[in-house]
Amino acid sequence: MAVAAAASGRWIARPRLSALLDAKPWARLALVSAPAGFGKSTALGLWAASSDVDARTLVLERRDSDVVRFVRSIGVALGCAPEPGSDPVAEGDEPASVETILGWLRLAVEGSAGRRVALVLDDYHLVGEPAVHRIVGSVVDRLPERVVVVIATRADPPLPLSRLRARDELVEVRAADLRFSSEEAAELLRTSGIRLTESDLAELTARTEGWAAVLRLATIALRGRPDASEAVRRFGAGHRFVLDFVVEEVLSDLPAGIVDFLLQTSILERLSGELCDAVTGQDDGQATLERLDRDNLLLLPLDDERRWFRYHGLFADILRGRLRVEAPDRIAVLHDRASRWFEERDLDEEAVDHALAAGDRDRAASLVADASLQRLNSGELGTVRGWLETLGPEEVRRVAQLSLSSAWCLAFAKELDAADAGIADAEGAHAAGRDGGPLSGPMIPAELALIRAFIAGLRGDAVTAIAQASAARELVPPGLPAVAESTLRGDATVFLARAMLVVGDTARGFETYLAALPDLRAGQNVFGIGRAMDDLVGVSIARGDPADGLRLCEEELESTPAMGRSAAYWAAVAKAREAMGEAASAREAAARAFQLAVRAGDGRVVSWAMRTQARLAAPPEVEPPKSPNERLVEPLTHRELEVLRLVADGRSNSAIADELFVTVGTVKSHVHSISGKLGAANRVEAIALARRLGLLD
Repeated sequence: MAVAAAASGRWIARPRLSALLDAKPWARLALVSAPAGFGKSTALGLWAASSDVDARTLVLERRDSDVVRFVRSIGVALGCAPEPGSDPVAEGDEPASVETILGWLRLAVEGSAGRRVALVLDDYHLVGEPAVHRIVGSVVDRLPERVVVVIATRADPPLPLSRLRARDELVEVRAADLRFSSEEAAELLRTSGIRLTESDLAELTARTEGWAAVLRLATIALRGRPDASEAVRRFGAGHRFVLDFVVEEVLSDLPAGIVDFLLQTSILERLSGELCDAVTGQDDGQATLERLDRDNLLLLPLDDERRWFRYHGLFADILRGRLRVEAPDRIAVLHDRASRWFEERDLDEEAVDHALAAGDRDRAASLVADASLQRLNSGELGTVRGWLETLGPEEVRRVAQLSLSSAWCLAFAKELDAADAGIADAEGAHAAGRDGGPLSGPMIPAELALIRAFIAGLRGDAVTAIAQASAARELVPPGLPAVAESTLRGDATVFLARAMLVVGDTARGFETYLAALPDLRAGQNVFGIGRAMDDLVGVSIARGDPADGLRLCEEELESTPAMGRSAAYWAAVAKAREAMGEAASAREAAARAFQLAVRAGDGRVVSWAMRTQARLAAPPEVEPPKSPNERLVEPLTHRELEVLRLVADGRSNSAIADELFVTVGTVKSHVHSISGKLGAANRVEAIALARRLGLLD
């Protein structure tokens, strides 16, 4: 994932493309779909810089197919990155993921000073997980007003394009639109000091078919050539031939040291000066990148400070191809150097990827073993599964921590028999001394007991869950890193407390929850403490003493001020206040939980807080009337009831207008009338009151 920087000023303006993207301000989705090298990213960057739109751009990578990573990456792009220790959206929880993204988009709209907000997803073709496509489709269907999703891709995504096209809510920019005209090609050449005759320009445009990447390379190849016309005439037909020819021309004019730098660093998905130095063994990486950037050699910045870059995709592909031909024996060494650089900086995903590319499967397995538990704790099951699938079942069974990580993934997916088999594999590998990475071995016994407790809880076997969770607490070894030790013991204690509640041992369960708090605090696990508070309040309410639960919350906030940033904590406070009959205070706490949950990416609390605020805004219980609509002083019309039901389904004004074949202004008038008849201040209150009155039953 990378948040793209603005387009360079050296790229020529293409106002006709910006006009296409701005043609439908009401559109929900703008699709820029064309093969590689047609200038999709550049066109979007120029549009974002010239249009009155607040564009938040996310350049996707293959690893963004992991649902949790994808949602978090969108949070980063929207400036709402979840804080450390906040609740990740668990993989498979698509409704919570959708609510999280919609919440972030609403915040973006509030801070956009009245402009449209565009969530730009570049290189979307790299995402292959169906769950991600479903999430994006749901988000597009429920977009807040003044928001558009923009997708740049090499192939049309599996989204409801036909429905959006039929509703005129889709903007499409295709390869034919992106091709450079002769006038645009002439302007591109002029920016590099190249002037061709009209016939040469027409021939160059025809030979390249307006293909942006080839034209860009052609400007480099032709720069300073006295025989530009002859070079144009030498271009052959066919995209690949033209591209290879131009690249040969470009590289032949560069110093040998620069060509060698390009070939060696072509193995990298992203480049910085320090990383390039580690790969090449030189010390001029930053200066070389700056030179390439100045020379406009298809190097694209990934940040505004121009510290991180990437090569244009086609250019990188050709460089890698030449590296395979000219120096195949160097490739593994280059990947190994990159892997170790990333490992030193705790960037485990890139470290693993390059270790695998280097062919060092033993080292890759060790890296995955040490990184997988943290990734599982963060909810990134897709990332872990991808690693395990790449290593293969034999390697997974051979290493205890890998088998355990596989078992955790299976257990989270409720494939419990397969998880049992993974546990058995882990036990065998552990007995043979094949634990995994250096951090894995000491934790294996406690982790085995912990996963058994988790699976027993899923099966409803509270007795086994209690026994295994107790064993896990005792098996946590001394000498682990503080966070790892407290996390293991805290998780085991929480599992134990929940199992006690299941068997009806409320008193011991309550005390065990309290016993988990010191470990959760030691691990700085603000999220875990918030969830524990929520459970403790639930027990207090069940025991008929919500005031005790509120007291625990207030004491925790006093001793751990960071709890004020926990959405789950404020949800617990709201539940206690509501149980005590303090509706106004409960509503205030629920509102605070909602705001924090939106920022933290906690989709579950977002959904809960919205329901709670709506419920607490409703009037006191009344006897249900025989005819709910007739109970109103002024009953709702048939059309208003239709609009009300669509509003309750979460539809936007424009979506309702399309479904009912009326204007958006008419829908707004209906909503205003409905709110007035119900005595509601806003849509949320209107829905809550309508439900209480039985209008939506």
